[in-house]
Amino acid sequence: MSRILKYAATLSVLAHTGCGVSNVYSLSSINSAGRPATSDIGNSLSDVLEINTIKDSCAQYWSQLDENDQPNRETDPDELQTNKIRCGKWLFIGWETSGKMPLPRILFDAVERSWPERVGKNFEKLGFLSNPQDPSGLPVGIAKSTTRYTGMPSVNVTCAACHVGQLPDGRFAVGAPNTKLHLSEFNLMSYYPLFAAMHSKDREKLPAKALTYFNELEKTERRRVAGGDRGIDWSNVVFKYSKLLRWLGIGPKGLPDAEFVVMPPDRDLNSWLEGRPGVFNPGAPMLTLQVNDVPNLSIPQLWGITGYETDFNSGKTAPLGQTTKYASLEKFVSSAFIYAYQDLALVRPRHVEPLAAYLRQLKSPRSPENLSVIDVQKGEQTFNAQCRSCHDGSHGESTRLYPSAATLTHPALESPRSNYKATTPIAQLIYELSNQLAAELSPQPTGIRSRRLTGIWARQDLMIDGSVTNLNDLFCINEKRKIETSPHQDLCSDVSAEQKNNLIAYLKTL
Repeated sequence: MSRILKYAATLSVLAHTGCGVSNVYSLSSINSAGRPATSDIGNSLSDVLEINTIKDSCAQYWSQLDENDQPNRETDPDELQTNKIRCGKWLFIGWETSGKMPLPRILFDAVERSWPERVGKNFEKLGFLSNPQDPSGLPVGIAKSTTRYTGMPSVNVTCAACHVGQLPDGRFAVGAPNTKLHLSEFNLMSYYPLFAAMHSKDREKLPAKALTYFNELEKTERRRVAGGDRGIDWSNVVFKYSKLLRWLGIGPKGLPDAEFVVMPPDRDLNSWLEGRPGVFNPGAPMLTLQVNDVPNLSIPQLWGITGYETDFNSGKTAPLGQTTKYASLEKFVSSAFIYAYQDLALVRPRHVEPLAAYLRQLKSPRSPENLSVIDVQKGEQTFNAQCRSCHDGSHGESTRLYPSAATLTHPALESPRSNYKATTPIAQLIYELSNQLAAELSPQPTGIRSRRLTGIWARQDLMIDGSVTNLNDLFCINEKRKIETSPHQDLCSDVSAEQKNNLIAYLKTL
């Protein structure tokens, strides 16, 4: 444990170098030959995913490091940096971790078999993108995972599920929010086997809406006896009878611990039931919102992330993240690894730095429109005069945090994790591990900040509460907003038609 904490402490030192990586090597995504390490925007998913290019990159990168995660002296800097960026992309898209709390593949497949009319092939009706480079049929954002807790082939959700999306012009891009992804529905369906294993008296303890939802799933399931060990589909019995099956020595090897894998708290079930496509999973242990009636958070774009701790300490940037606020990207990634692994083993530079480096070099896609230079210039002048004081970050984000009343945002989002209480065994474990890095993950200032404006033309869900659909909606062009209390209502009434057109032209260049 002391060695692991030593690696964690190293992250703080590295973050103070100004880029979170070794001083010897730059963070450029372009090598000396002028070639970018990755291709993250393209006309097809195959072009963007680059699985064959990145799948061995982490092994290559790690082989270039010593036991203290420092580059070997004989390592070529360009090759090291290329492998680091590509390794980060592999971690982002499809890393087969050795420690995530996964979903047994048999249960994942059972969801697709049980409700084909609701999920579609490869879960396309839930907004998952079909992966042309996965021979096993897993969609983008679902990767093979550990057998550590399940004892059987398992899968888990990766960053790519939410953050690889299709642009309005038809191209695909890493960093684009997948606004079609219905992650809340997927989560609910993933917990159906637990519901199926519950006794009637335990079912009645569920929230009324959740009970109604799962009862409906039970009525419509079309589960087939196929794909299971010895020809048996274990998906309905694997939790209910796990202890008995383990004692008898039959069923899938190493059955899940039903006391560890439990139904999520009522607040999480309720948030999923109210969820819609294009929103985050607020029930994840590291993101859990502690206040009732908090709106789901729309998935952000990832272009233009900096997240340097030196900038935070000097007041140049706000903390990273909306519900969980961190002083640097390295610390945010460290927290994500704790959530993914339920251990501190991955919180070391060889894992954290590649993912942070890859995220930092993501570039926003350019609008395909031929924009008037004069309109753009006028829009920039208006933005600088009327908007820049709040959107003062290098990518249009606010460096300060504002009270919810000033932004017309739900007040609970100012500090959603205040008085946090971990109520499930998984959440308790993650909370305890996170506390061991308390100095690394602080501070947690209270307030709301504006998101980055990079690539805003490609977004279809502009505000954190999902109340604004696109740039025309932002300025109330052609029609009024559906939610009249959404943030920046002043842009509808206090800006002239010409200024609106000019501002939109300028924002499309970011």
